[in-house]
Amino acid sequence: MSQPMLSLGRFHFSVDTATYNSLSRNYGWHWKANSRVGKRDILQYTGQQAPSISLNGTVATTYRSVGTQQIQKLVSLANKGQPLLMISGDGDKLGYWAIQKIQETNRRFVRGGSPRFQDFSMELIYYGDDLQNP
Repeated sequence: MSQPMLSLGRFHFSVDTATYNSLSRNYGWHWKANSRVGKRDILQYTGQQAPSISLNGTVATTYRSVGTQQIQKLVSLANKGQPLLMISGDGDKLGYWAIQKIQETNRRFVRGGSPRFQDFSMELIYYGDDLQNP
């Protein structure tokens, strides 16, 4: 088995499972508009939004007999409704993350209708550093 690029719960992103081609981090901040009589609204900073991550990648289903079940494994993890510990390929703990969305696109089909490639995108949102105190 190859070195994981990233681990999310028990799922390891690698060339033997699913590789991601891009990882985008999104950060945001909350600003509340407060009305004033005769003047423009004034903004008040109310805190940070939870960071999010977007992953885009591909499963090469015929490479090393990876198969077509890798994305379904991610869907099963998401269906549990629990935050998952994310660990970088270097071993850094990145906190707990929740899967919000997974999209799958199958392409380049072989005999019998199985896809040679499954492209996927995932949206994750930060839950917290631990499960007790998010």
